[in-house]
Amino acid sequence: MNADTVPAHILVVDDEPEIAESLADFLAKKEGYRVTQASDGRKAIQILESSLGDPAAAVDLVLLDMRMPVMSGPEVLAWLRSHPDLQYTRVVVLTAAAGNQEKVEALSAGADDYITKPYYPQELLARVQTILRSRQLEKQLQRQSQQLATLNRVSRAVTATLSVTEVLATAAEGVDQVLGVQSAAVLMANHSHTHLHCRYVQSSDGLRVEAFSPVPAGQGVIGAAFAGRRNFCLNDLENETPFQTGLDAPGSYPVRSLMAGPLVVRGRPVGVLVVYNKCDGPFSEVDQDLFTSLASSVSRAIEIAWLFQSVGLRQQELLESRNTLQAVIDGILHPIYTINEEWQLVAVNETRAAELATTPNTLAGQICYRVFFNRDAPCEHCQVALTLAEKQPQGWPVRWVGADHLPVEWDVSAYPIPGSKAGSARVVVVWQDRTDERRLESSLMQAGKLAAIGQLAAGVAHEINNPLTAITANAQMLQMFIPPEDENYESVDLILRASDRAAKVVRGLLDFARQAQYDFEPADLNHSIRQALSLVAYQLAAANIEVIHTLTDDLPPIVASWEHLKSVWLNLLINARDAVQDRPDGRQIEIITRRDPAGSYIQVLFRDNGRGMSPAELAHIFEPFYTTKAPGQGTGLGLATSHRIIEQHGGEISVVSAPGEGTTFVVRLPARE
Repeated sequence: MNADTVPAHILVVDDEPEIAESLADFLAKKEGYRVTQASDGRKAIQILESSLGDPAAAVDLVLLDMRMPVMSGPEVLAWLRSHPDLQYTRVVVLTAAAGNQEKVEALSAGADDYITKPYYPQELLARVQTILRSRQLEKQLQRQSQQLATLNRVSRAVTATLSVTEVLATAAEGVDQVLGVQSAAVLMANHSHTHLHCRYVQSSDGLRVEAFSPVPAGQGVIGAAFAGRRNFCLNDLENETPFQTGLDAPGSYPVRSLMAGPLVVRGRPVGVLVVYNKCDGPFSEVDQDLFTSLASSVSRAIEIAWLFQSVGLRQQELLESRNTLQAVIDGILHPIYTINEEWQLVAVNETRAAELATTPNTLAGQICYRVFFNRDAPCEHCQVALTLAEKQPQGWPVRWVGADHLPVEWDVSAYPIPGSKAGSARVVVVWQDRTDERRLESSLMQAGKLAAIGQLAAGVAHEINNPLTAITANAQMLQMFIPPEDENYESVDLILRASDRAAKVVRGLLDFARQAQYDFEPADLNHSIRQALSLVAYQLAAANIEVIHTLTDDLPPIVASWEHLKSVWLNLLINARDAVQDRPDGRQIEIITRRDPAGSYIQVLFRDNGRGMSPAELAHIFEPFYTTKAPGQGTGLGLATSHRIIEQHGGEISVVSAPGEGTTFVVRLPARE
């Protein structure tokens, strides 16, 4: 039953039973209103309070006597106007006063009207009807206002949903809230737009999705709404020809009234919104307007959801492509990173991030030269700016001395990534470690040189030894027959000393050229260095040289030929002593033993603060007969022999030096646990 057709409920409050009963009989029996009586104000309040939980018992109008025992009319009126739920209840005051003072007080207290006793029934009825009519209009406006508020809320909820399934569910549930129907359904067209299939149902009386059959486009109310893109409102199904049982609703489902409207996206129908059986009567024009507005909101929401779905799929494809590319880049063992025109890191691969013991996400957004090199300005060698300016790939070498005091060499390449917007260009920087490659090249070249020179030295030494033996033997014989006071004795002695010197050089050549016999045994490396130091301690002290040694105590033992290694230490110490002789003061030699970062080798460092060597000198330092000392002060075989000894131990010897910065020799020997 429509709420507007239910008779109004009037509460008559009067302490005179005759007046109350006559009013009740007149209003109830003659005019058809529902009437309740109360003999005083307190009982009236009880009736009003009991009506709060029951909409059917709600009081539409109170006829209130002004003067009553226990609780007067003004007191009841004041209670009503202060009550949060009953403050808008209509009140007509019944007063017996002839003057205006009581009427003014009643109206001022919140009464909607007054009637003076004795009253005329027709006048009373006219006033009651006028007030109830205004009350009915207010209820109607309030109901429509609530519907509009609900429509706005549902429209916002629908358009805020980015899933098509959720849009359809929200639409079906929302139309029930707006119009107050028993069931609502959403049907969507198939890909060919030939049939409509039910996708969602909201029902309070058992209607389900699976009960619907596919609806051909153009057939029945639903098919006509879809094909013709028009709304249908049917309140009298017996006289409405478009309705078809089994198409517009399941065959066993009872339908009293129906509204159907198309869902249109970009001018093309994609589905139909349909509602069944309005709960409180037929569909009104206001209901039709609300339904049309909601269908339009649902159409926009479907379009937005489809667009979002399309964008989501595209984003997913891009994300998968990005993840694939990132996985490839992360799998490359070379450091790779991308920077923008502001020198900010855009992306970093796992290899580069692992070098800093962090993650790529942590590095993103930071300035490259600050986080990588702890600088306040771009590196001098960097050609990223040139890459951005010329939009051409660039490459350059980078060299420095590493933590192990050995030179580190890298090849850096930069590749431009043009941007479509100003300031969006980027550069991919790739670092390739060439250190091991360069060291291997140098080692192979040095080994080749030494092998060739060794073969030559062996041949030359044997050829020189024969005549040198004759010279030495004859000089010794002459010295035996010539007395010391003879003037020729000194010449013979010079010949003998020169031959001894030449023989010493020949022995050095032979020692260098041949594979010497090595007696390997395990021992303490630090002990051998201390022994070598003790042999030259006096020479170093006499030259005013400070020796600083940092020998790690927990080094694992190594297997070595200790006499040969001792000769290497002595050679390096003597070379260091000669290198610092030119300093007026502050002469220092530093010796360090430690494990290398990998742990499989032991490092021995001999560092001096002497004059250093140029790159040209460094290129030949291990070649036989090459020396940086003054003539007569060295044969040039010491470092070449030391190189051969360290090689025989499975190790390697390297040198780092620069003019004015001293020299560091780094010896690496394999450790044995």
